[in-house]
Amino acid sequence: METFTVDPDTLTLQTIGLLTQQQPHIRQTLLDEIERRLPRDAEARVNIQLSELNPGRTASWHTHNGVVYFVVLRGLVSLQYEGQTEHYSAGDVYTEPIGVVHRAFNPHSSIPASFIGFWVTAADRPHVTEVGEPVWEPVSEAHPSL
Repeated sequence: METFTVDPDTLTLQTIGLLTQQQPHIRQTLLDEIERRLPRDAEARVNIQLSELNPGRTASWHTHNGVVYFVVLRGLVSLQYEGQTEHYSAGDVYTEPIGVVHRAFNPHSSIPASFIGFWVTAADRPHVTEVGEPVWEPVSEAHPSL
């Protein structure tokens, strides 16, 4: 897998300036794996979203109804699930489980988090289902990059 650059001051994934003048084109692999969770239907809904999360804020509690991948473009994000927290930084690619209640949290005090999501869901289902606050408390642990 090729390497990439993250600006340490802004925690931003370098997305331009990867080419030299001699190169006509470049592809940089961030994730390459076999996916077994795709809908088996004749049709699927594909969605690409750009998301931002302000410092110290959380997204709503929700579940996904299909496969979703995220690429962190800037900042830090912690995913809060029952009994565990996962941490990601600019340049990381991650997936979230289908049907599991969770939310994203930006633990940084001043840098917004931004990420792009790629969603594949059965055509008759929404990509996301908002849910109420769960009965369990999220695991509170510091992001390793702080």
